[in-house]
Amino acid sequence: MRSARLMKKLHKYWLDFGVIDASQSTYWRSILFESSLGERFPIDGLNCEHLDKKTVAAITKYGLEYWVSVVDGSETDSWLSENGMVVFKFWAQKFPTVKMFSGNNPNVL
Repeated sequence: MRSARLMKKLHKYWLDFGVIDASQSTYWRSILFESSLGERFPIDGLNCEHLDKKTVAAITKYGLEYWVSVVDGSETDSWLSENGMVVFKFWAQKFPTVKMFSGNNPNVL
């Protein structure tokens, strides 16, 4: 059994190290660009397609659970949504303060 503090650190590390890379995956980009604003999708042991093998192994080993969603640009720094960029928000399900945003060109899958 891992402490909540350690689990939060693991979520933060793997969000930064590998989960955020879903924003570069054609698979995840297709899902997100076709979704409604605020519709969220899980990234967890059952839903980690097209992520790096090390990231998938960590998600499975530690039971990490995240959400990803298209959000309004006002949720983060304005530069991420400049020039028509679409903002993806990634966050830990059990630790909502552990989050990252990415700005994404909707013309590139």
